[in-house]
Amino acid sequence: MKNENITTTTILLAFNILLVLLGLLMINKRIINNDEKSDSLKVKINQIESQLDVLIEGANSAKEKVIVANEDFIQLSNSMAVSDKILKNLDSGIKGAIKEIKEVKNMTELQNRKLYISE
Repeated sequence: MKNENITTTTILLAFNILLVLLGLLMINKRIINNDEKSDSLKVKINQIESQLDVLIEGANSAKEKVIVANEDFIQLSNSMAVSDKILKNLDSGIKGAIKEIKEVKNMTELQNRKLYISE
């Protein structure tokens, strides 16, 4: 009987060892599979990081262009303000000159009348 118990115990022990080995093999297979997935994810993350770097560089370049365009716009706006002042002064000058020309014309007509009457 003892021999039978030892044989049964040995068989059960061997079966348990076999089950543990099968479990370890399955765990090892999952670990290998997870490592492959992890490597794939790392590659994808690196690709995304590269794309983000390109996008950030593009955004920075566009930002610089906007800054330059904004500076050009400010300069143009200031130039237009100066031009507007010059045009207003010129307009005032022309209006004054027209007024003076009308006065001279009126005076000339008056002088011509006086000359005509005196003749």
